[in-house]
Amino acid sequence: MGAIRKASSGEIRVLEPRFVVGRAAAPMCSLTLDGPLVSGVHAELRWSGQRWEVKDLGSTNGTFVDGNRVAPPVRLPLAEGAILGFGSVDDAWSLVDASAPSVMAVPLAGGPPVTMVADLLALPSSDDPRATIYRASDGGWVLESPEEPPVRLSNLQTFEACGRAFRFSCPELTPSTAAASQRVSEVGVRDLRLSFFVSSDEEHVSLRMTAGGRTVDLGSYAHHYAILTLARQRLIDAERGIADTSCGWMEVERLARDPSMAPAPLNLAVFRIREQLAREGVLDAAAIIERRPRPRQLRIGTPHLSVTKL
Repeated sequence: MGAIRKASSGEIRVLEPRFVVGRAAAPMCSLTLDGPLVSGVHAELRWSGQRWEVKDLGSTNGTFVDGNRVAPPVRLPLAEGAILGFGSVDDAWSLVDASAPSVMAVPLAGGPPVTMVADLLALPSSDDPRATIYRASDGGWVLESPEEPPVRLSNLQTFEACGRAFRFSCPELTPSTAAASQRVSEVGVRDLRLSFFVSSDEEHVSLRMTAGGRTVDLGSYAHHYAILTLARQRLIDAERGIADTSCGWMEVERLARDPSMAPAPLNLAVFRIREQLAREGVLDAAAIIERRPRPRQLRIGTPHLSVTKL
């Protein structure tokens, strides 16, 4: 993803699709500089869809690229390694990554943005995913938290999560982070078959995914046990003849009777299985776990399940 680095300190700042530099504080500026030659709103870097460009915003002392002043209103294309000066050529920044920007959540109080990985964005972090942003099946963006109804997000919308205020930032066109060679072409969660293989003492749960004519070994991880519990409930309900729309739902409080599925580890397990499927290119990987915030219930999103005791 796009990034600039300060020459004097090595500080790196990840670039939003529109990244404003100036003396003004956030949210007016993405990067606040306190130099005496920097104007309040000095310059902007913008992703054009193909490359990064810089434009001076009418600053008093100018914006410089490789030592040459940029004449407003010109948008000057930038190559990786370009040296940027705001107000002077001293205390420069360099474009160290010229790749496309990522989807991100930018803290309004300042600080580094949280960026999307494997088509999922976890807040406050992927190790403590109390809220998740993902792309819905219709292409829109959704903010999901365990206890609140899902919220649709649009570019530059502000929202609150985990007790903090953020701005949602996304380029107009975002390529999938999954490698093309690893994608399961045009396969969604409802098309997946998940096969669980459980040791006799239930200490180890391995998982295989079959989709699009191929089978993928998803390994044996701690978070697979929580997913196994949801799979078993869906299989039990199906055997009882419960309608598909009502099949497999489990209350979070019931799951929490097992300490390994208390809210924090359960949230992490949900995030990890979604992350695994997203990395394999499943189009709507977040749908592998469905939520009903009120009542607080979860279920596994595919009916194609099997459990084998080893």
